[in-house]
Amino acid sequence: MTRGDVSRSAACCEPFRSILVGIASDGEGTQSQALAQAVALAQATDSAVSLYVFAPHLGAPLRMSAATASMWLAQEAERLEKSTSSVTHKASQAISDAGLQVVAEHAGSPFDSRSGRFVQLARLHDLAILDAADISDASQHTVIEDVLFDSGCPLLLFPRNAGTVKPERVAIAWDGSARSARAVKDALPFLVRAETVVAVTVEGEKDLSRMAPGADLATFLARHGVECSLATLAVEAGDVAGRLRFFVTLEGMEMIVMGAFVHSRFRQAILGGVTQSLLEHSPVPLFLSH
Repeated sequence: MTRGDVSRSAACCEPFRSILVGIASDGEGTQSQALAQAVALAQATDSAVSLYVFAPHLGAPLRMSAATASMWLAQEAERLEKSTSSVTHKASQAISDAGLQVVAEHAGSPFDSRSGRFVQLARLHDLAILDAADISDASQHTVIEDVLFDSGCPLLLFPRNAGTVKPERVAIAWDGSARSARAVKDALPFLVRAETVVAVTVEGEKDLSRMAPGADLATFLARHGVECSLATLAVEAGDVAGRLRFFVTLEGMEMIVMGAFVHSRFRQAILGGVTQSLLEHSPVPLFLSH
């Protein structure tokens, strides 16, 4: 395949046209890495941006009477309105100042499902973008899991101090599964523009004999103008996620593409160990599909 063929293939790959970004209304919402990167990606792809501002975390209620409980509820509702309105205005202005179209919405009640409306919106967007969750932030972990398993939309997570929407070096966590294949297809707008793409398979953790080989993945990507090399790693002490992190850091990768794994068909089941570990600590942006 010639360089001209590659360029034509990359040009034909449909970019993300509608991007949904969710940010917090407490803490440093307008300083969100997700917000900054959503703006950069929308500028690069001439995309429209939708903004959703989550409700602040509820204040801890004390033991109270019916009268004081009613007062507490009113105070929480007022706090939500002030917080979300302020952050929504500032973030919307930042997006507009970047020359982008924006549709903004914020949580209407501190007692509604934190992720419910965001998941609904994600179903009708090409890509959802969120900040990665701190280990102790259970509510953000819940939002991430709900988007992954209920929205049908790929999710891009940004660590607090790292990230670019123009990654030149991308690692694909490849185990040949349907989830991995879905993630690769969803991530094509990034892959066709990367200088280096490496499909990384970690052996020794599970049986890969029935999975699609990495060589077949390379052939598929070549048809899209993506040159993909293969890397096979041996697992160390059963820590697949740790092995992937080490590879990504050592090789200077700027994004990980992977399929999100859940242990069973029941929605209540926990995420697969590798997925959970990378969600909690990834050195680079994490592109996930399920």
